[in-house]
Amino acid sequence: NFIDRRLANDNSGELLPGSMRHRIRITDSETLRVIKEEAGFVRFEIERQLARALRQGSLNAGGVSLNGNVVSGNFFSAQPFGVVDGVDYQYTGVIRRVEAEKIRAAHDSNDVVLLTSLGMSPSGEAFNVNSESLAAGVASALNADKIVFFSKYGAILENKKSDEMIMSLRVPELRKFLEFNDVKLQGKGFAMIGNEDTKESLEPAVDDMLIKLAWSHQVLQNGVKRAHIVPPWNGALLQELYTQDGSGTLINRDVYEGIRHATVEDVAGIYELTEPLVREGILVNRSKNQIEKDVNSYYIYTRDSLVLACAQLKRY
Repeated sequence: NFIDRRLANDNSGELLPGSMRHRIRITDSETLRVIKEEAGFVRFEIERQLARALRQGSLNAGGVSLNGNVVSGNFFSAQPFGVVDGVDYQYTGVIRRVEAEKIRAAHDSNDVVLLTSLGMSPSGEAFNVNSESLAAGVASALNADKIVFFSKYGAILENKKSDEMIMSLRVPELRKFLEFNDVKLQGKGFAMIGNEDTKESLEPAVDDMLIKLAWSHQVLQNGVKRAHIVPPWNGALLQELYTQDGSGTLINRDVYEGIRHATVEDVAGIYELTEPLVREGILVNRSKNQIEKDVNSYYIYTRDSLVLACAQLKRY
């Protein structure tokens, strides 16, 4: 990333020895200076592009101005990461407090809140907070519906038997997967895969994916409903959020995809699904009232609460 490249250039092309441990950066004063510069530049670029997008799409469907802005500031405070296994992480920090109500107030005003990885302590000291840890902490504090992580390399999960991409997991499945790969989140806020030497034997894409999965598990345990891990290419986020199959990996607490008994709430979906077949004369016409009356005899296949298929099992 930008910071690694800057540190390499500032140190004769080599990273400082021991600059990363347990996948957390050891932030000395010089590294903190570089992070401040890079974070400021990236924030400006994101604000610039978001501001343009908000101006272009500032009207809702009713033609009412939304007047949204990009806002940033002290929406969270930080504290020192401290000493772990005899290593002083210096200016590396963890979340102390998230100002959830201030963020919600900004959202209520149609504003987009932009956070950087730099957090301030109550005494005004700056700390570098791991970005996955920050995203997970803020999403948990807001009790968000979902969190989206971008992977660095576009890694995917694949079923070894079928060679098919695994597009979604539930929390119990993810927990077993993390246990099998010896992935743990420590109380201090860092992820471990095996021991410190394990990282050397893992491909960077695998290492990155396992870390994102660990943080996804953490936020889902804290009440967030869904976590997405999206590849870093153009259009991937839109594809993930607005298409049925998405572009990455979805982890969810509830049933995202499966077959179940229909309920009254599914009547409209069943009707919309069968109505084109009724027009073609393939199915017998059934009104919504009739479907509701017989709803206990229907089974539906859903994905993200959308009815994709249905069947009626009726005894005569």
